Amino acid sequence: MRPLARATGSLALLLLALTGRAQSPSPTAPLEFTGAVFSTSGQPLAGATVAVEGKALQTAIANAEGFFLLRLPAGQPARLVVAFPSHETQIITLNAPEKEKNLVVTLPQLSKYSADAKALRARQKKYRRARQ
Repeated sequence: MRPLARATGSLALLLLALTGRAQSPSPTAPLEFTGAVFSTSGQPLAGATVAVEGKALQTAIANAEGFFLLRLPAGQPARLVVAFPSHETQIITLNAPEKEKNLVVTLPQLSKYSADAKALRARQKKYRRARQ
């Protein structure tokens, strides 16, 4: 009966090693950071851009409900740039992204439609056409 118990225990250790559950997560493993972008009237801002400052490839676009998902390195502070046409751009500093849960950003509308907002809207339309 002892050899069977040893074989079963060895098999369990092998399965844990193969599935990765026996290993602890790396502190620099990517973290899935979620949030939402709304106007001051509470309307979701579909197509709002959420980008990590200084990281061109770390960008997310808010969906129809205003929600976004962004992969960030855990344990490292990050600055998020949140933008939407005809609304003020906000820069948000996250000192510990793994401790922040479901960030909600409210963007106030600009008093007039600026050239920067027009350029951002054109880029968003181009992005939507490319995804279709």
